[in-house]
Amino acid sequence: MSDAPARRRFRQGTTADDLKSYMVPFVERLGYRLNTDSGFVDAVLSSELEILAETGDVYCPCRIRTGESKEDIAIICPCIPFHLDEFATLRKCWCGLFIRTDVEDGSALEGVIEQSAGPVDVRAAAFDDLVDGQVRHIKIGKRDIALVRVAGEYFALSNVCRHAFAPLADGFLDGHHLICPWHGWRYDVRDGTTDHPDSDVRTYPVTVRDGEVFVRVGA
Repeated sequence: MSDAPARRRFRQGTTADDLKSYMVPFVERLGYRLNTDSGFVDAVLSSELEILAETGDVYCPCRIRTGESKEDIAIICPCIPFHLDEFATLRKCWCGLFIRTDVEDGSALEGVIEQSAGPVDVRAAAFDDLVDGQVRHIKIGKRDIALVRVAGEYFALSNVCRHAFAPLADGFLDGHHLICPWHGWRYDVRDGTTDHPDSDVRTYPVTVRDGEVFVRVGA
């Protein structure tokens, strides 16, 4: 652990209600909400406030901090964006403070539960987050993905151009073709193909349910 003094990230006197007021609207955008067990929520947030007083930030109470800030960013609550694929299979964050919005009873998801195997649908956006012709870079686990909306449909493909490793999400769309921002290579967002040999990119199945966009990845 580092001996450097902690930089306080929240004002003195921060309460559990303060944490809820900023966390809840954020996690709702990710398809999550507070656990339905209010007593459990209060206990977890109480632990986070103790950690805040000790460290200067609200680290997850069920994870071990390394003391290296660049590593520990991924365990600052809410840590959902860093673990989208894992949490999609669990239908909750690690401790269960946050559960998927489609979970009715969060008390069954408290603490450690077994992670299911196989492909999983990960919420990537709300349907109206993108307009036609727009591209967004998303990360699901270690995967860099370009999420694309064309003519009212969503597509997902690898964000890395096979030519010089440019970020495709920084490019632009010409119909169903995503144009690499560096050298103009064209990728068909429907199947990832390009007219250069051995340079197609991977695509991911996309579904839309209840106004939300899901990308299917391997667990």
